[in-house]
Amino acid sequence: MTHAAQWEAGTALGALRGLSTQVRAARARGGADSARRRALAATLRALVERTHDFTDSAYTSHEHRQRILSLAERIAYELERLVAVAVSLEEQTGNSSGAALESACNGATSAASELERALVVAARDQAKDLAPLAEEARKLASDLAHIGNRQRKIASSCGERESERLHSIASQLHEQLDHIIEVCKLLRHIAMSETLQVSAKFAEINLRIYGPQVVTAARTLAAHPSSAAARENLDVFVDMWAWLLADAARLAKELLDLTDERPDKQQYSSLPRPGKHGTTTKPLKAVRLDSDEQAKIAKSGLEMKMMSSEMDAETEKWQGADENNDIVKRAKNMSSMAFAMYQFTKGEGRLNTTQDLFTQAEYFAEEANRLYKIVRQFSYQVPAGTIKKELLEHLDKVPTYVQQLQFTVKEPTVGRAATFSKVDNVIQETKHLMNVISKVVTTCFDCANKGLILLDKEINKTSTNTGGDSYKLDFTGLSAAGAGRGSARDEEAAGGACGDAKPGGSSSDTAM
Repeated sequence: MTHAAQWEAGTALGALRGLSTQVRAARARGGADSARRRALAATLRALVERTHDFTDSAYTSHEHRQRILSLAERIAYELERLVAVAVSLEEQTGNSSGAALESACNGATSAASELERALVVAARDQAKDLAPLAEEARKLASDLAHIGNRQRKIASSCGERESERLHSIASQLHEQLDHIIEVCKLLRHIAMSETLQVSAKFAEINLRIYGPQVVTAARTLAAHPSSAAARENLDVFVDMWAWLLADAARLAKELLDLTDERPDKQQYSSLPRPGKHGTTTKPLKAVRLDSDEQAKIAKSGLEMKMMSSEMDAETEKWQGADENNDIVKRAKNMSSMAFAMYQFTKGEGRLNTTQDLFTQAEYFAEEANRLYKIVRQFSYQVPAGTIKKELLEHLDKVPTYVQQLQFTVKEPTVGRAATFSKVDNVIQETKHLMNVISKVVTTCFDCANKGLILLDKEINKTSTNTGGDSYKLDFTGLSAAGAGRGSARDEEAAGGACGDAKPGGSSSDTAM
């Protein structure tokens, strides 16, 4: 399968283009053998199935629905005629059916072109509504947050009225979400480049995942109005919702521009971003991000905060003596560092300059490496089985992500645009590392939660095997660098974990 075929797979536009290619091949070969006829039939089935996203949508107008259905029937008829001519040509050696083949090919190609235009028009019709839809949905989410925050300040009778209003707004938000997801699905079908198709696909996926969480978070805060964690959780999801809606609106605008019968615009859609290949020779010193740059990386920052919250949730699962083991301590340190990096994307916290961020990322990588060594020792005492295999699968990914982050941090940059690009890359690599660390910590907890391991500092480490299917693990002396070593560096990293990064870092970035 070609690269183009790979990214077009699963879309109506891809099926139409595949169908047109097969028809042209039949014309060039003067017919189609049985294998190619089966391929034509399979492509037609795929095309009809994908047009169902347009015709089954409650938001597609009756006129557009009827037009699409009519053209799909016409394509089926033209292909049936083409297959009949191909069979006739196969059964006789003469050229008497040559004109009929040409007519059938022209009819199928023409119908495919008309159907493509009809799908684009139907998608554009809905895409025009996406910007106001997104704005209304954003306001509804803000109202949810406002109601959730008011619940803790009002009397119970008023609280009941507010709860009713919350449920009413939640229902409206679900309706808006369904409509926006439908639009993103249609936009993916008509995307004319791989970048736009991938953007539409992930916009749809992210909206499906995070959209309902806004309502859930609001209801959680309404049920637990005194919970600071619930308030913070709602704020995070409302911010994430706003960014997802902005992405969807931007995507709709780009596709509207590209399908506005002005093909000259598409010519420039793949040009490099400004500053990507800059020729500035004067290096910059450590800088602060301006408001526009903060806006560009705010979404990544929010994702970082969500991962930090997930890590905190994992570490909070450990109870009693287990909650102070070195795995939990390292994980909490990394969560604090990730939160500081999130604050940087908002222009808050103690990481003031890009160099502060890079230094914090270095500490983050070092802390991940320490955690890797601790868990590696821990894994030696886990008995063979599925859970150990899962632990090692996650653990073995850590060094790779650590190395990638370290390489990214040490990469020299020249110019402000290149520095911003490096900031974005550092945040992305930190997210990847944070994700795999979270899985490692979760799997370690699963080991302990099943009663196989007791993470107790008071247990003598010589009594590691207690017989049967259980045993005890002593964390005394279990550290990344061994007993009595690395304490000074640990204290330095702890300072970084609080967001108090010290500029300096690698020599390649000191001039930034």
